[in-house]
Amino acid sequence: MTQDYPKLRFIEAVPLHSDNESSDKDTNGFAFALRDPTGLAENLIAVSGQALFILQFFDGKHSLADIRSEFFRTFGALLPEEQLNGLVAELRHAHLLDDTEFQDYKTQLERQMLGQPLRKAAHAGASYPADPQLLRAQLESFYRSPQGAGMPNGAMNPATAKTHIGGAVAPHIDLRVGGPCYTFTYRALAEAEPADVYVILGTGHSGLINCFSCLRQDFATPLGVVKHDAEFIEALQRRHPHELFAEPLPHRTEHTIEFQTVFLQHLFGGKRDFTIVPILCSYAYLMLTDGRFAREKKIIQDFAAALRATIAATRRRVCVIASVDFSHVGPRYGERQAPDAAFMQRVSEADHRLLAEIETVNAGGFVNANAQIEDQYRVCGFAPLHTLLASTAAKHGRTLKYERGLVDDRQSIVTYASAVLY
Repeated sequence: MTQDYPKLRFIEAVPLHSDNESSDKDTNGFAFALRDPTGLAENLIAVSGQALFILQFFDGKHSLADIRSEFFRTFGALLPEEQLNGLVAELRHAHLLDDTEFQDYKTQLERQMLGQPLRKAAHAGASYPADPQLLRAQLESFYRSPQGAGMPNGAMNPATAKTHIGGAVAPHIDLRVGGPCYTFTYRALAEAEPADVYVILGTGHSGLINCFSCLRQDFATPLGVVKHDAEFIEALQRRHPHELFAEPLPHRTEHTIEFQTVFLQHLFGGKRDFTIVPILCSYAYLMLTDGRFAREKKIIQDFAAALRATIAATRRRVCVIASVDFSHVGPRYGERQAPDAAFMQRVSEADHRLLAEIETVNAGGFVNANAQIEDQYRVCGFAPLHTLLASTAAKHGRTLKYERGLVDDRQSIVTYASAVLY
């Protein structure tokens, strides 16, 4: 789009003022911060409430003159041309406009990322220690925590060593909040029949046009490099009739695959060979239930069939890990008040309906359970969970742990769980 018809990319407007402030501006004259959920634009821009009003017309269909007319019609005052031009320039500089400059910037980022031999550990030093010794100590503390699963047996548990875990569910919440819950999944994997390939279905929080994105890169962790499985990925690509590699950039900062590689490397690195298949998944239940999303439904069905066939065709042992969280509730996620005990009981009941469908490996029932309440509690792991259920040959599952964690000082809560499929 040209500068005369500016078009805003999909971005988030985050309120800056506190709940008890009646003004639409904070003390610095700004009401909202504009944030790019994809992470491609790294800087926040603070804007006033009036500027946010203006931005609704940055749709590629309104000219700058049209926007000034809409402003005058609403506020009865002229919007200075230089002020509007300044806003456009600021947004363009921050890569928040959908224009040729942003497309060039995006192409450059893709080339830089794919030109690297490794996918770097984006969250080392933040969500978990970058120092290997400190990281090992932290992970072991999660296992030994009163809320953890306990350390895996030094040798595989004789009772489960011949058990093949075809699928697993692990949290992706920040390790500092939910670290002990991860250990239930990974102790089970450590004590079962070892897999050769771990297909990690991460939650693509920033969205994907093609519902799935596979990254053909090894993953760096402070504990060593986790190799991607080029052979499995090539076989999957041959069976999947849609684009699988066109959206690599969400992998750059997405944590949902990275956290699982850290746990896998901690368990198996230097002890036995394994590879990963890193795949981000992003779609909602409506894409499977609403006829307007026929394209997306076809992609989802074709991918699940391709993954199932690729697993069946290989002679190697494969485990599919869904990296997910469940409900997101509280002021951060749109509720007016902090959730009370009665509210959280309803959330727990909704989560356990989903877990019941996971335990029976019922992909259709899982979709229906989420659709019946219209995803009221914002299950951000819907896509990886559905993909797991729709592609696995497992016949039954078991929930190992269900937990919830506070994610801010306003009592916002995220729920998460560990489970395995046999």
